[in-house]
Amino acid sequence: MKVRKAAIGASALVAIATATCACSPVGDSESRDPTAFVQSTQFAPPPAPITDLVPTSEQLTNLYNATTDYSIREEERARLFDGPSDQNLRLAKTWGAQPAPQYIQFTAAELVGPGMISATGQGHLGGMAPHPVGPIPFVRYNNEWKLSRDYVCEMVILSAERGCN
Repeated sequence: MKVRKAAIGASALVAIATATCACSPVGDSESRDPTAFVQSTQFAPPPAPITDLVPTSEQLTNLYNATTDYSIREEERARLFDGPSDQNLRLAKTWGAQPAPQYIQFTAAELVGPGMISATGQGHLGGMAPHPVGPIPFVRYNNEWKLSRDYVCEMVILSAERGCN
């Protein structure tokens, strides 16, 4: 009850202060021209393209986790999958919209064929204990390493989402 009375009292003080400030003298020096404050939406930058012949586990970790990071523009996330990025927009949206995407930290990466790597590591999801993940495939597309679109499509279909054509 005391908390409620204190809250009501604080609200009354705010209302009085607002009313007092709104009734300032007409001759003050402050401009009355309406101005708009516009703030652009800030997006995180995508990871740098990986052009090394054999990427490090850390580079693959950054690449994978960026694919589910909604602070990165959808168009930028779409180019992190192999294939034409304009065809990956829907996939990037669906893949990134996971209710609780796990953070993956790769500890090993193995070349499994020309332009193909399988990475393994640990997944971290919420407060759960880390669990083993992988192999997760990465492919070299246009001289850059990308997360395998086929892998992501398979995971999206398994989770009953639609994003692959």
